[in-house]
Amino acid sequence: MYINIKKHILSNAILLTAITKIIAALCEGVIRFVVKSNNSLTPDMLDIVLWRSQLAVSALQIVIITLIFFHAYKKLNHYLSLVEKDDRKDMENLQKEYLGDKLASLSISSINRLFQLWAVIFVGAELIYVFTSIMYRRFIGILMDALSLGEGMTDGTFVMLYNMTHGFKYIEILSAILLGVVMTGIFLNDRFLKLSSMAILLVFLISFASIQMQTVYLMGREIGIVWTSMIYHITETIGLFLLSLYLSKHYKGL
Repeated sequence: MYINIKKHILSNAILLTAITKIIAALCEGVIRFVVKSNNSLTPDMLDIVLWRSQLAVSALQIVIITLIFFHAYKKLNHYLSLVEKDDRKDMENLQKEYLGDKLASLSISSINRLFQLWAVIFVGAELIYVFTSIMYRRFIGILMDALSLGEGMTDGTFVMLYNMTHGFKYIEILSAILLGVVMTGIFLNDRFLKLSSMAILLVFLISFASIQMQTVYLMGREIGIVWTSMIYHITETIGLFLLSLYLSKHYKGL
């Protein structure tokens, strides 16, 4: 059975999730810019105000994303329930016979599988992000203690470790998002989605292995850019936003 081609439940859910993540990133950026001291040499995550605000924003994201997908799932099930379960196969055959090129790109059952996959990825990835952030904060705290005690730890060594270990924090959740893109590409037989996800992963791995943290100055403030973090956050915000637009533009009923 196929949904109306004008319905874009999956792409709209991804779009709303991307917008939620963009707003969350902007809120965190504003809070960090307002709260962070100009001359503070400690990582942002060790600032208790910034840390609590990050946890609050992440918790709010989980709630909002869950509501987005719950509402969309109810809508998808509503369209599915319009036809009795025993009659759905016959309806699907009739749709294939009479609708022709006006048929949706995927059946409702396929959309439902992708929908559940993305829901698990988004909520699960955010939960993993919170957990890894907690553990990573502990690790950075230990490094800072070692640096302050002068136990063979120099500023350069600390920066190197901080940069290198950032990749471990993000690689699992980035891989989960890219897996969702790949699976969507497999369902749609879309080579572009599969290749683009592999390209993003390759860029992430290269930056993880070889690109050092960069320091820039913005409005009198020193900001350290960790490229693995940058790639992940761009992917989960702008990348998902573009994915939703791509799906709604190139595929009917998605």
